[in-house]
Amino acid sequence: MTDPGWVPQSCALPTEERPLRVAEWDALFAEHLRSLSRPQPLHLRLDLA
Repeated sequence: MTDPGWVPQSCALPTEERPLRVAEWDALFAEHLRSLSRPQPLHLRLDLA
């Protein structure tokens, strides 16, 4: 999700801070995500290092 447009309009972050937060999440998952699974349709399980 490199498009910052995915952030909901109800997000309380100022617009100029949203790309920074997206980059932080991208880095977190790129560096620490070991696995993911979807045990149920509305549940996502993330295994982080």
